[in-house]
Amino acid sequence: MVKTIKGARPIQCCGVEEHLHTHKYQNIDLNNYAGMWRTWLTQSDSKILSGLDEFTYADYTAGTSQTFDHFLLKHNNREIVVLPGEFQYHRCAGRHLTFSEKITKNSALIISVPFSDTGQVHPQFNDLMQKCIDLNVPVCLDLAYWGIAQNIYLHLEQFPCVTEVTASLSKPFYTLERHRVGIRFTKDYQDDGISMINEVGMSNSYSMSLGVHYMQSFSCDYMWQTYWEKYYSVCSELHLTPTNTVIFGLGGDEYLEYNRGIPNNNRVCISPLLVD
Repeated sequence: MVKTIKGARPIQCCGVEEHLHTHKYQNIDLNNYAGMWRTWLTQSDSKILSGLDEFTYADYTAGTSQTFDHFLLKHNNREIVVLPGEFQYHRCAGRHLTFSEKITKNSALIISVPFSDTGQVHPQFNDLMQKCIDLNVPVCLDLAYWGIAQNIYLHLEQFPCVTEVTASLSKPFYTLERHRVGIRFTKDYQDDGISMINEVGMSNSYSMSLGVHYMQSFSCDYMWQTYWEKYYSVCSELHLTPTNTVIFGLGGDEYLEYNRGIPNNNRVCISPLLVD
């Protein structure tokens, strides 16, 4: 019997899965890869991302997690702020670094948009960004769910505290979660392991080719355009409150086992029920 899950998995979309077999490897250079990402993230009929042009440097990353690792290394002299309900990966890093939920002048913040535990923009997002601006706190913005989101309006030019933006194709495109197709955009040159690997041509060229192959064929609105009717039907059937992220619904007390740290917020992943 197909069930909901506590984690976050892409929808097993037949069209997306079959597209993998049409891929013919192309040696995509970093400029073309980054350019494709800029177009894919910003050309949408259901959401807005502006200000990305201020982030003039771009690097291939192995998903978003490689960006997080280097952000943590860079700011290991600061307390890393990760909010309750955030991407579970950060808990692992938290065993080795000082993590906090309170922003001070000695903080560095990682935050997802849409927020990992709600499928919406975090309700305190603007206040958090303003505090980071006031205290000169660096922010890494995680757009891992951008390709499965709608009704999100993000104007980066309003938030000078954001120093890095990262995204991947693991959630919108089934099968690509194994290929680690990611990107990191930064305002300033980063003299770190990510930039070094890109500069000497050691980035995963096959994953870059796959990423361009998918982004050329499927927009960042594709998942909502394809599954919105089924999504709302499943949410209604399971008594879940719909979100702005097509794989998540929010449940009541009957879904307490799905709680990830925010009181009265039980995020349920329904992607197994949206399979073609």
